Amino acid sequence: MVSLELKGQGTIVSFTTLQMPPEGFNPPLTMALVELEHKAMVLCLAKEQNASLPKIGDSVDISLDPEDRFQFHVVS
Repeated sequence: MVSLELKGQGTIVSFTTLQMPPEGFNPPLTMALVELEHKAMVLCLAKEQNASLPKIGDSVDISLDPEDRFQFHVVS
């Protein structure tokens, strides 16, 4: 197995907002596909669900939420 450590910054490639998310999540639930260095892609939840919608090309910081899921925050 090979492991690779990546920085916690990336760029939004695509995003969607679910008005009827899966059980355990409150609507609206915004998720984004984020490209990290080395072309790695991760699917992330928005850190602030009531924030304005992200835009394709936005720079974001990536972190883990209390459930160890990736979350993103748009860098101003």
